[in-house]
Amino acid sequence: MKKFVAGVLALAMGFGAFAQEAGQIGSLATSAGKISFGAWGRSTFNIGNVQNTTKVEVSTKLSDKAYYNTVAGLLMSSDPTMIAAADMACGGNGDGSVWSVASADASTFAAVTKGLSESSAVRSGIDAQVSADPSVMGLKALEMDDTETEWYASVAPDWSYGCRVGFWIIGRTNDERWGFDFNLDSDAAALFVGAQNYDSNSSVGALKEKSNGLSYAESGKYAVAIGDQAKIWGIFDFNPIDLKVAFGKMREQELRGSIGDFGQRESGDVKSEDDIFTEMWPVMGMFVSAKGQEGTALEGLYAAVDCDAFGLVSAKNEEKELTTKLSTLASTIQGGVGYTIPGLAQVKAQFIADSIEEGNKKYSKAKYQAARDAGFGWDDYAGRFEFGIDWLGFAGGATGIGNVDLDKTPNANLIELGVKVPLVLNKDLRQYDPEKFYDFYACLGTMGVIQKGFIFYKGHIWGGKGESNLSQYTDIGTGSGLLDYTGNPANIVMAGFDALAEVCINPFGKQNNFAGLSFNYNITLANADGKCKAMGQELTVNDLNMTKHCFGVEVYLKHTFAANNYFFIGVADRLTVAKMEGTVDISENFGKAKAGIDLSYTSTTNKVYIPVGVEMFF
Repeated sequence: MKKFVAGVLALAMGFGAFAQEAGQIGSLATSAGKISFGAWGRSTFNIGNVQNTTKVEVSTKLSDKAYYNTVAGLLMSSDPTMIAAADMACGGNGDGSVWSVASADASTFAAVTKGLSESSAVRSGIDAQVSADPSVMGLKALEMDDTETEWYASVAPDWSYGCRVGFWIIGRTNDERWGFDFNLDSDAAALFVGAQNYDSNSSVGALKEKSNGLSYAESGKYAVAIGDQAKIWGIFDFNPIDLKVAFGKMREQELRGSIGDFGQRESGDVKSEDDIFTEMWPVMGMFVSAKGQEGTALEGLYAAVDCDAFGLVSAKNEEKELTTKLSTLASTIQGGVGYTIPGLAQVKAQFIADSIEEGNKKYSKAKYQAARDAGFGWDDYAGRFEFGIDWLGFAGGATGIGNVDLDKTPNANLIELGVKVPLVLNKDLRQYDPEKFYDFYACLGTMGVIQKGFIFYKGHIWGGKGESNLSQYTDIGTGSGLLDYTGNPANIVMAGFDALAEVCINPFGKQNNFAGLSFNYNITLANADGKCKAMGQELTVNDLNMTKHCFGVEVYLKHTFAANNYFFIGVADRLTVAKMEGTVDISENFGKAKAGIDLSYTSTTNKVYIPVGVEMFF
């Protein structure tokens, strides 16, 4: 049982530290120290069915109040047809002479207006005007009621674009003060890391490097590339701290969140370690950390900073270009500090500098091109602050659940909380990426074991608030959203939770068969009033509300073999339902009336599939 728990926890803690754990499997001793090496691979094959339904309705019927307001507005603007109808309602012959006197009385005006607004003949006339209104005609062109069904087969998870096979080798001197870490991945996504970046928002079929159109399928020489680690490091003793300096490409995880997405095997849209607290990730640069030594007054203290080294090499002497290069370098800096009270808690904070510039190697060049085309630049977004706390009080005195002594603490648990606050200097930038430029975001995670590995569980609860262009949530198949809120973003609230539980179904046997269940639910709420565009027209929308629900569930069986290796098969379903309703103001074409029409949007996507996968460490 303990062997199983160790394996599960090793996987759950993420793959960034796998070299240090699995690297002990194979090793070579030299006069300078030890070299450890190993390999791993994983892939999931999904086969299933996906059904998409999109319905857009534009009503040419006004509400009772809108009919009343329209009639009142037409009367006040002296519309000839409505004046004639009002005159006849007051006993006149339709020339308006009787109405001109009667309308001076407020109660008579209200009574006649109410009567006309309820008349079927008057309503038919107003309906005809509404239908002929240019803005309504444009919206009517968006109406649809389409359903598409497709059988598909794909590979997962998305962070490796289907299949990832890697090799690592690490070296340590005998005193553990110097070393190197290196891993090589046959990862399709690795093609675009570094000089050429991949677009993480693209589908597999659309994955292309925007600048030159090269895809990983078109050139096999890019199929193998440097993975997460290619660094050389040294640790220097400056009592009471150890100073670590590293150069190259790396992912440092001393402060990173520990509760991950379990390899994304369960249903999608679940949160990861970085949603709680982001790892330090120089693409190619330098990392420096200071760690308090055991037994000293600084024990438990940790601080680190890193930056990417690209950009300055090509800088000339011109002051303007040098300033640009320095700002590019400054936008890569990440610095964090943490303090651990053994067996109780860890508190931490960091700042991650960032920008939307094309030279930022952590994004594809095209990711924020639309924002740059609109005039946004490096001085509109500076990065984000992150704050976190890890509760270790249920981990039996351990610094994390990965090193819990399960004989002493058979029911161990770790709880983590992280809060992120982006430093968006121009609020209008928020509409270009609601998932990144929110006002704030928080994620609470928990992970643990029950009865020494009989049950393993993990979960996240998260939420955030921001502003966004609603077109990002209401794609109607034209490549853009139903309503373009550029310049007037909607208020957005996002929240959700995910959970996974895995139970050993032969606890008194070999302890190698498990049943798992995962579930997640996300909700996005939005509301807006004001100017927007649809079909090139500028409109005023009132009381626009949108709700988007995302559900995911997966049931699976897993069989482990040869230490931490496993095979699994499951059944999964993902359902997304989005609905938007509001009133579009068309008053400008109806005199002084306050007329509006109802607009509704409903989109449903249901994906049912069977995942079959394997993961192996050697």
